[in-house]
Amino acid sequence: MFSFSYPDAESCVGLTVPMENVATIADCASVIEGVSRSRNALLNGDTKNYDWDSGYTCHQLGSGAIVVQLAQPYMIGSIRLLLWDCDDRSYSYYVEVSTNQQQWTMVADRTKVSCKSWQSVTFERQPASFIRIVGTHNTANEVFHCVHFECPEQQSSQKEESSEESGPGEPSLAGPQLDPHALQAPGGSSLPSSPGSASRSPNRQHQ
Repeated sequence: MFSFSYPDAESCVGLTVPMENVATIADCASVIEGVSRSRNALLNGDTKNYDWDSGYTCHQLGSGAIVVQLAQPYMIGSIRLLLWDCDDRSYSYYVEVSTNQQQWTMVADRTKVSCKSWQSVTFERQPASFIRIVGTHNTANEVFHCVHFECPEQQSSQKEESSEESGPGEPSLAGPQLDPHALQAPGGSSLPSSPGSASRSPNRQHQ
């Protein structure tokens, strides 16, 4: 096992402890399970340009998940999510981490909590190269929608974005062959087949 050396990271038990977000395309992270209009939209850093038809990654409740693979195992102790929030709906979910996709450790259980918009999740630092987000409830329909994912949580943006309290501790298809046409957009319609389809509402702009 090895770890890359970064000037903004420290070492812990032979693994890198990243200070900056490593769940980015530039850092070779990828979304290996989940459905979206554009591959790795969850990791592109865009937290402003999303609407009813694009800018999010989703999965059917009760089937599958959204899974992010990092470039290597890291020692991580926090993540941050942006749940789709262009209306007043709320979601419930849980988060698990793994180094091998065989043994998973739950690091956040928000299955009995109504969650909206930004979600901060902190937990005991541990090795992880896979992060699995599993939606369990949506007050509007049967699909879980996530706009942005970062790992570890970036404190520099906390004053600019609202967040929840930390918990315990071509269409892109990955993992199980999910059909984007069978999934619902947040507004309840089927996920459109063309990225050029007209949106029913303007892009959500966050301050």
